[in-house]
Amino acid sequence: MKRLLYIFLALGLLINYACATHWTRAIQSGGIAQKQFKESVTIEIRNGLIFVPVTIQGREYRFLFDSGAPLSISHKLQDDYNFKIISTGNLIDSDHNIKRIKWAKVESISNGKVSFNNQSVFIGDFEANPFLKCLEIDGIIGSNLLRHCNWTIDQEQKSLTFSDSLDKDDLNGSIKIPFRTDNQYNMYTDISVGRATVRNILVDYGSNGSIALNDEIFNTLKGRNILGETIIEKGMQQSGIVGKAVPLNREIVYADSVSIDNNSLKKVMLRTGKTVSIGNQLLSRFRVTIDFNNKTLHLLETKVVQDSIYIPGFKLGYLSDQGVYVQSVIEFSNAYEKGVRANMKVNKLDRLNFKDGDNFCDYANHKLGNMIFMELIDSTGLSKEYNFEKTIY
Repeated sequence: MKRLLYIFLALGLLINYACATHWTRAIQSGGIAQKQFKESVTIEIRNGLIFVPVTIQGREYRFLFDSGAPLSISHKLQDDYNFKIISTGNLIDSDHNIKRIKWAKVESISNGKVSFNNQSVFIGDFEANPFLKCLEIDGIIGSNLLRHCNWTIDQEQKSLTFSDSLDKDDLNGSIKIPFRTDNQYNMYTDISVGRATVRNILVDYGSNGSIALNDEIFNTLKGRNILGETIIEKGMQQSGIVGKAVPLNREIVYADSVSIDNNSLKKVMLRTGKTVSIGNQLLSRFRVTIDFNNKTLHLLETKVVQDSIYIPGFKLGYLSDQGVYVQSVIEFSNAYEKGVRANMKVNKLDRLNFKDGDNFCDYANHKLGNMIFMELIDSTGLSKEYNFEKTIY
């Protein structure tokens, strides 16, 4: 049975450039030192996200692989190396929070033996979002670096392969779908949901969710009776890189009506959100090859999806003045029926004791079993214990 850690991260960065003409040129800068190459590196998969080893000036760092965001480095890396600042701009994250950022030029970033030269990077604060802080990343391998070559993401084998050309034999049996890019080199494609086609959906490895749709698209699908009965998640969310918690009231459905190039997929989670994107919860079902030369995705299905999905029914968050708390709850889940509500302070979760040494990062790395124990403090200040099973969908 598939078990999901109920944390969805979707950085979903959109850069609003201070000088559009300048940035249209700047983000196109850079290249690869090698002319002919095929290189593979071992990736780490944690909390439904992909992490890649990267070398800068002889030192190895840990970067998030994120096709839905530009290339980025942390403030610490910028402090260490003092890369040349080339511009400033506004960052708009997946929660639509806005933050002023600086852009720098990095002379060389290496993956394995392949060097990506003169790359434009934004300088990110990866500690503003508590969950992102727990991932301990030094940067983001983003869309403007990915566009330089072709990539194969094989999560079963935990490998990332990148090359100047593709071997057609490696693509046998795969689904081929075209994609389009914007001036940030984000990839957009189309999927089918029942009789409808959802166009311009972002391919976003930086999200560990499945399919996010805006309210208009989601309600249109509901109105055409394409989606089944939905469930409601309420509370707060904190999924963007800026880290500010915002109110959450979204619908979720698990559907068998999603298809890619006439290939039907089972038990795909669709949810409302501020972005329209495909995240790694769905992408991880495939070995994906990104052919940037021909603007084509090749998807080879590798993962068998079970008929039943088990979910906790709640998500935890962290605020400096509140500590670990219940960030959101799915209505009528087992957690909800037992009395778990958004904004309750969390003292204990399973073996984790937040009153005695454990912290939010311990939760972020914790694998929930089918049976869940919680000790919570309600709005009246009373402490109460809760025992429940995950909810089956």
